[in-house]
Amino acid sequence: MAAQHDPIRKWRDEYARRVLNLDFKPLSDAPFRAAVEPIFERIVRTTHSPGVTFRDEALVKDGDDSYSLLLSQSTNIDVAHRGRDLRLRHGDATLLHLCEIGSVGSYDNLEFIAVIVPGPELAARRASVDAAVIQRVPRQSEALRLLSGYIRCLERSQFGASEEAAETIRRHIVDLVSLALTSRAALGESSLNAVAAARLNAAVNQIAKNFQNPGLNLVTVALSQGISPRYLQRLFETSGTTFTARVNQLRLQKAFELLTEARNDPRQISDIALQVGFSDISHFNRLFRSRFGDTPSGIRQQKRMALVMPSQAGDHPDVHQGPINPPRE
Repeated sequence: MAAQHDPIRKWRDEYARRVLNLDFKPLSDAPFRAAVEPIFERIVRTTHSPGVTFRDEALVKDGDDSYSLLLSQSTNIDVAHRGRDLRLRHGDATLLHLCEIGSVGSYDNLEFIAVIVPGPELAARRASVDAAVIQRVPRQSEALRLLSGYIRCLERSQFGASEEAAETIRRHIVDLVSLALTSRAALGESSLNAVAAARLNAAVNQIAKNFQNPGLNLVTVALSQGISPRYLQRLFETSGTTFTARVNQLRLQKAFELLTEARNDPRQISDIALQVGFSDISHFNRLFRSRFGDTPSGIRQQKRMALVMPSQAGDHPDVHQGPINPPRE
């Protein structure tokens, strides 16, 4: 009965210690909250109210010999492990050995990402793994930034991937963790598959944020990553597309949404084309018709008529029968 009236004790007893093999101690009287969100297999994002997450002598008896790369998502996180204390700033990381006691905490609301890697897999890629435990990996590390970007892409994706694709992701994660623990230098145009995949994902993410900017181009994105435009274009080609095709795909998708989302949108089609990043209206019209099978004005008219006369659509010979052509991925 006591546990039912104590949310912290309930969470600890029923979830933290039983499922996560962790425990929790509050550091303030702030209302308790905690969330553990899986990202991909043994990668999780954890948030909780001020307090300490820890593994004690009883919990480390679970036999887990894995390592956890802890990526701070908070202003300050205090880590205690192997008799050493380390404060991480936002974006920093450190390696913990799960078979040893340790704690992660803050007097403020806390958020971190934990990437769990089996010991043998990490040892196969990096000699003297233990030397990297409880050492700061600074947020300026390019390898760490690539790993963080790769994880963000995993968070945004809905993976219905094959086992082969999942295995590729696993290898990329372990390789990027190993590089983050090893390399402080710029990675440049590395031929390592994990680096190439992380760079491509970073470029795709940058395009997704900026595709409505008419000045967005291959050179700008490549230089922001410290790589050549030729290298970046090769990365897109290996994925079966091009930089331009990816940008146009997002612009056309956005234009389709704008043309069909409002019943009485007063904007002209040329205004919508400019808004999504097209500066050549004729070019926009050609691409739109090729993608969706009708002109922008035709798609807009279909949507408006469907909203005005849904019950009469079957009797009207000029009304498009069936749904508007959906965007093709």
